[in-house]
Amino acid sequence: MPSATGEQMNAINRDSRAYWNKRAATFTRFATGEYERWLMDLLALNPGEELLDMGCATGTLAIPLARAGHRVHGCDFAEAMLAILDKRTAAENLPITSHLMAWEDDWEASGLGEDSVDVAFASRSLMAEAVAPFVAKLDSAARSRAAVVVPASLPPSSDPRLLTYLGRAAKHPRNARKVLRALRAMGRIPTCATTTTFRPMRFSSLDEAYSDLRRLARPEPFTDREQRLFDAYAAQHFVCEAATDASEENKEQWILDYTLPVTWVFIGWRTDGGRWD
Repeated sequence: MPSATGEQMNAINRDSRAYWNKRAATFTRFATGEYERWLMDLLALNPGEELLDMGCATGTLAIPLARAGHRVHGCDFAEAMLAILDKRTAAENLPITSHLMAWEDDWEASGLGEDSVDVAFASRSLMAEAVAPFVAKLDSAARSRAAVVVPASLPPSSDPRLLTYLGRAAKHPRNARKVLRALRAMGRIPTCATTTTFRPMRFSSLDEAYSDLRRLARPEPFTDREQRLFDAYAAQHFVCEAATDASEENKEQWILDYTLPVTWVFIGWRTDGGRWD
């Protein structure tokens, strides 16, 4: 099995547009319906509300919400994700408008400035170090309510089992605390709930599987000992199986023989300063 090079490390940066564009083709296939139902129940939307879905990807939430009668603004910084969303939207003639827009962009220029929608939310897409400015953007855009879902455990960009095997310390996220701190500073009253998802890891080639697993070990260079351990770990835990999708050109897929657990916390608030419920 090959070792990950510096070029591979740059190519698999999870925060890059290139990484998410590459994942777009298989993103919808591996969506987790149970998580989406959990979130939509918590959002408790009123009929006909207009929504902003920040980090919408291929429409995991935007599509069912539009089917339920909501007008949705699906926002993402990955062009390939939005291209698939647009195709799905057109196929069903759904009330979804896609916006090529990142957290750092001028939302007003996309028509999503102050009080532009009823409800604004970001599902598992707020991973920045400094979250307060982005929480403020969601709050400003929403006339009624806003919400985020952020990791309360190691995020999906880390594998706790692999890190333990390599002897690397896990860096636990602080995003939930940062969001709550930002809301307190804004005078908002948050409501919270948690759930745990178990993410399967499936890849169309061994090289792709190897690169993505390397990403889950954190970006710091490997020592020689860590590289040997990593190679042995990958050889032990990747399994080759027949692809389940008959339309796949590649008839094989590589699967990590365990799922990645992530605990998520929903944080919702009313943008008028009242209580969520």
